[in-house]
This record gives sequence, C-alpha cells and structure tokens, in this order.
Amino acid sequence: MSGEVLVSARGVEVHFPTGGRGFRTAQAGVLRAVDGVDLDIYRGETLGLVGESGCGKSTLGNALLRLVPTTGGSIAFDGTDITGLQGRRIKELRRRAGMVFQDPFASLDPRRTVAQTVSEPLEVHGLRKGRDKAARVAELLELVGLDANVAGRYPHEFSGGQRQRVGIARALAGEPDFLVCDEAIASLDVSVQAQVLNLLRRLQRQLGLTLLFISHDLSAVRHISDRIAVMYLGRVVEIGPAEAVGTDPQMPYTQALLSAVPLPHPKLERERKRVVLTGDVPSPAAVPSGCRFRTRCPYAFEPCDDVDPALQPVGAPGQQAACHLHGVVGTPATTPDGVTATP
Repeated sequence: MSGEVLVSARGVEVHFPTGGRGFRTAQAGVLRAVDGVDLDIYRGETLGLVGESGCGKSTLGNALLRLVPTTGGSIAFDGTDITGLQGRRIKELRRRAGMVFQDPFASLDPRRTVAQTVSEPLEVHGLRKGRDKAARVAELLELVGLDANVAGRYPHEFSGGQRQRVGIARALAGEPDFLVCDEAIASLDVSVQAQVLNLLRRLQRQLGLTLLFISHDLSAVRHISDRIAVMYLGRVVEIGPAEAVGTDPQMPYTQALLSAVPLPHPKLERERKRVVLTGDVPSPAAVPSGCRFRTRCPYAFEPCDDVDPALQPVGAPGQQAACHLHGVVGTPATTPDGVTATP
C-alpha cells in the first residue's frame, strides 16, 4: 500500500424514490441506500467492505464505478472528480476500473464463448486486434488459472469456480488499476471460495491492483484485506486495519458481527461471549434519528437518541468508529448513571 489515495468518496449519497404512484400505493418517500459515506481507498491496497444484507455495500461499490447515479456528494478517481463524467471520459474510467460480480453464471452471456466474453473489453477500448487479441485472451485465461484451450467453450460447460475465473479474466482485460469484487465468492462452495480468494490475493500483488472486496463474510474479508470498513444502514460505522478491526472492534455493531463468526475450536466456541442483537434492521426508508444503530445497540444511552455520531479516531492507529461510547475525542464516555461506558 503506497499511501496514495486512488479512490476518494466524500458525502456520497444514493437515494431512491419509493411509493407515490398508482392507486393504493405507499406514500412517496426516499430509500437511503447510501447515506453520506466518506471513504478513501489507497493505491495497491485491498479494502474489505462488510455488513448485513441491505446495508448499501453493493450500491456503494456500483456508485464508485458510476454504474448507478449518485444523488449527493462527490467521487474522485486518481485525483479526478468523476461524479459528472460523460461520453469518452466515462469510457476511459470503465477501462481503468473493473467489476467482478456475485453470480458468475448470470454475469456471463450463455451465447458467447469464453474468448468472445474476455475479448469484449479489448474490442471496446481498442486495446488488441487480430492475433494480438487472441494471444491476450490466452494470456488472461492462464493468468487466472485456466487452460488457454478452453477459449472456445461456453459458460454452461464450466463449474462455478471456473466461471468466476472467466469473470475475473474479463475484468482484467482492460488492464484496470481498480477492481470492485462484489460478493465474488458468495455463490461458490467453501473449498472453491478459498481458491478464488488466493487467486485475488496473487493477482493483487502481481499486477499492483487496488481492490474493494465487498462481502458479508468477515472471515473471508479478514483473510484478504489490508483494511476493513463496516457499513450499517447506508453509512460506514467503523474502519481501520484488518487486524485491529478483527481483534479489537470499537463499534458494538462490529462486535456483534464478529461474535457471529464461528470459531474452529469447540471449547472456545462454547465459552466465548456472544453479542446478540435484538430487533430487526430498520428500513433505509425510515432511518432512526441520532445514531442509526441505537434501536438494536445494547449500550445505547441518552446522546444516541438525538446526535448522529461521526467517525473518530479510536483504538489502534488508523482505526475509526462512529460511536458515542468513545466520547468526543476518543475517550470513553460516561452514561447518565455515572458509569463509564465501554463497548
């Protein structure tokens, strides 16, 4: 990791209108899928983005690639504001930033061969022609662990892991600097997940890629990431080095996520204290006032009802959490009954 920021998001919002059309429909409102995210991704790092289903992880990843329009904030890529890019300039961004999708079968055209699929970015961006294009396709397939002889086959002739390797080869065809992996292992068997994770780690180091690895699987994220960002209800609530967030989380929500990860040792699994959250995740169309996690937090106290906490330095160097339990400047806060509140 170089310390140079490649992708920077400031106050990014992605809101969708809801209801208000036709007879007997719900009252018109706004679904806040992403609701004011500040995030820096450094060149050469792997940033893991975790959270429950529906927290806005995938929408944020799509917004960073300009695959969905933002309704607020700004996004910069390699120092250039890309929030309003159009035409040829957005096409250049498409070459430098790729996506690996969750479902490797749905994301591949069943009527196109592997060679046609992988070579499409080469044709769109005018990178290779003729024999050079065929040679580049073979090189990409071998890079992701597939034999070049499979280029003439169709997606249905491959296993799930092999199809995902084809998807990764396609994402690499444009020689990108930045790759968003959106639940790239979620639909694969556990043994195959490990293979794809190791492949992504190797490619990241070999090609100097910058990765945003989106997943709900904290174990996988800790394995592959340099830093981890935790999202809840459209907002990043904790971020920091993978080791620090994985072993000493400072946000009660992160603690609950980690306590749900099973331990391989039966005795430790039986003895450890679980953090069990009550209630359901609020709707992004009706975000609670104050801290958006307060309705499920076992430590909630008075400030949480009215004041929305901002990310602040806590714990290890580079670690930040949005929680009133850490007071104003990273020190433990005091609850109304005079007891020091620590997560």
